[in-house]
Amino acid sequence: MKLRNIILAILSASFCLQAQAITLDEAKAAYSRGDYAEAAPALKDAAEKEPRNARLNLMAGVALMRSSRPAEAESFLRKAGAEGRPYLAELAFNEYRFQDCLDILDEHREQAAKSRRGKKRNAEPEPEDEQSAALREKAEMGLSMLDRVEKIAIIDSINVDADEFFKVYRLAQAAGRILSPSSLPSEFKSADNTTVYATENSDHMIWARPDKDENYRLVESSLLADGSWETPVPLGDNLAMGGDSNYPFLMSDGMTLYYASDGEGSLGGLDIFISRRDGTSFLQPTNLGFPYNSPANDYLLAIDEVTGAGWWATDRNAIPGKVTVYVFVPQELRINYPVDDPELAHRARVTSIAATQEKGKDYSAIRNAIASVDSRPQKPRTSFNFGLPGGRVVHTFADFHNPESQALMNRYLTGCRELADTKARLARMRASYGKGDTSLSADILDTEREITDIRARMADIANQIAKAEQ
Repeated sequence: MKLRNIILAILSASFCLQAQAITLDEAKAAYSRGDYAEAAPALKDAAEKEPRNARLNLMAGVALMRSSRPAEAESFLRKAGAEGRPYLAELAFNEYRFQDCLDILDEHREQAAKSRRGKKRNAEPEPEDEQSAALREKAEMGLSMLDRVEKIAIIDSINVDADEFFKVYRLAQAAGRILSPSSLPSEFKSADNTTVYATENSDHMIWARPDKDENYRLVESSLLADGSWETPVPLGDNLAMGGDSNYPFLMSDGMTLYYASDGEGSLGGLDIFISRRDGTSFLQPTNLGFPYNSPANDYLLAIDEVTGAGWWATDRNAIPGKVTVYVFVPQELRINYPVDDPELAHRARVTSIAATQEKGKDYSAIRNAIASVDSRPQKPRTSFNFGLPGGRVVHTFADFHNPESQALMNRYLTGCRELADTKARLARMRASYGKGDTSLSADILDTEREITDIRARMADIANQIAKAEQ
């Protein structure tokens, strides 16, 4: 009886596999509509049976490459003749073999020129096709970026659902919050796929919304004294660089902005950029380079100065429906790997997070700091406690009698945040000084004076509030 059941199970499994298999014609139809994962098995089998069929080899190679099976794709693309070379170049690009990519594109261009000369003696050289020219430009950019691969320690990686990836970011309240667009006032528009950055007190927000041409642009809005929100203001078209800008994160200094863009200067789809506020606008952004960016999409870099951890998301690992979130240790000053490091491409690609970590170094303090962050959704802080002469205490903007006091209170709360951030910065410098970094002595003295100045300004504002409420 047991043997009979085993035989039946084998026959049943065999029947299911046959039922799931598709014909070559069905595979070709799936390929035509872009269902590469469905088409790949049958096309691969067919190409293996007809190794001289360039068209079948091309389709099999492309289907495998688009199904995140590059190692299997290469041999088929090499048998596909001239039509396979652009895809081989793309494959090399995706594997950070940028010089190989350029060499293949050169070969493809030279072979095409020879073919034209053979057909027509005085044929004029034709320009490179648009797709190959764009890939060449990206490969040259990637080759240049390999000279600046930042040396960072990645202490964790998390594969999460793409729809709600930002919920795994565990940020201290002082770093601000990352929210879904549903947190915006109902009258505000937002991009279909975006996240909202909100400051610690939820009085300032930055997010992406479509402009009149349906391009995503970063905008910001601040909470007014009467509890309403100001009309969203664009951060600047230069941040988009001719593409979309999205996934903002503003550092606690209120000046440093990290965001993603797929415009000029982007290696892959979305790349992570940094810019700094200059008065009412932002300076020309800079691509963060490797390892943060890749030929795929990379976005939402956030740095928490309280825990000492940084976060960014990427789909470079090509897991269907998932993104990878890396947790890393930010540097005060950028240090790059030597350009002659034989593992440079692997470091840029992050093939191993263990290889990024310093041998023997203990990262438990940062991990513990992250674990101690309260991951429960935080309600916006809409109240405060401010004492006035005579024992009166106000808790909301509406409690003030004089509208001037509301504007002054906004300045006072800004001073509170600035004081907290500066004190945290001083504590970090003192800790580093205690470990032997004596070069920070002048910076520590300057920061102590800065704290004294902030307290003096806050005391002056507090006196102005008291006078306005008399």
